[in-house]
Amino acid sequence: MIPPPVLFGAFDRHNLGDILLGHVAAAETGGGTFAGLATRDLTPCGGQRVASLDAFTTPLTLIHVGGELLDCDAAQAACMLDEAGPRWRRQAPYVVARHDLPPGSEVEFRAVGGVELGERDEAFRNEVFAALREARGVSVRDRTTLALLAAAGIDAALVPDPVTRIAGLFGTRILTGVRRRDPYLAVQFAAECGDDATLAAFARGLDRLGLPVALFRAGAAPWHDALEPYHRLAMRTERPPQIVESLDVWDICALIAGSSGYVGTSLHGRLVAEAFGVPAVSLEREPGSAGKLRAYLATWSPGAAPLDPEAFADGSFDFAAKARQ
Repeated sequence: MIPPPVLFGAFDRHNLGDILLGHVAAAETGGGTFAGLATRDLTPCGGQRVASLDAFTTPLTLIHVGGELLDCDAAQAACMLDEAGPRWRRQAPYVVARHDLPPGSEVEFRAVGGVELGERDEAFRNEVFAALREARGVSVRDRTTLALLAAAGIDAALVPDPVTRIAGLFGTRILTGVRRRDPYLAVQFAAECGDDATLAAFARGLDRLGLPVALFRAGAAPWHDALEPYHRLAMRTERPPQIVESLDVWDICALIAGSSGYVGTSLHGRLVAEAFGVPAVSLEREPGSAGKLRAYLATWSPGAAPLDPEAFADGSFDFAAKARQ
């Protein structure tokens, strides 16, 4: 008997990519229970009802559904879950070994990332590698992670991020939700880009593109996006942008899918745009800082590296948004 599937990931907090990864996994496995590090109900924003993994006491097939799980440490997890501090025995809490589950369980890792795994200490890496060696299947989404695992003697398949399949699975639902028919840019950026110099550069770049702007958050969990920098950006642009406050992931997907172009720091914002044929340009706070995004683009879209604020401001990049006016 194959134990029932339990879909495990970081959809226990608000982040567009993680929540969409959960929806894609459920659609492609025919269902399953959602588990995370904490019990959370994200259905009000289009997410999942998530059970704490600790609550499972019978054999299960634990499917790690993707995202940058392999290098997320306990302190980062606690912060993103808005908890006082780490409460897990594992150094990498989103990486679960078969021996840590009820006897008879199985474990899979699907399209996971771990770009910064090489920067972790030996004990952290060994914990992750041991869990991967126990798994019945491992696939990763970028060549950087693939090379790190290969150096440790771990065979893994290289596959695209599952959100690349969002249009085929949920295209009708998303396109039905498109509200605007006028040309506009769907724009977001992480709160870490909220310093004055970066905002000034972003404003210059957006003014160069010349289209109306709709600002949205691709994640509201700590370390993600925030409204306050958006309001300060609005004071710098020639044309006041629309600030979209909805955190519903289906609203966000519709906003991107209906746009003339996507601009932002989110990997999954870009992947949603590309899935619907929307031109996309990626941003990073400073040259080389977006390691996860750079690794993915280098693997699947060579030549499409993120732009730092000044590179975006000078307007010399190739961006076809105006073609969709």
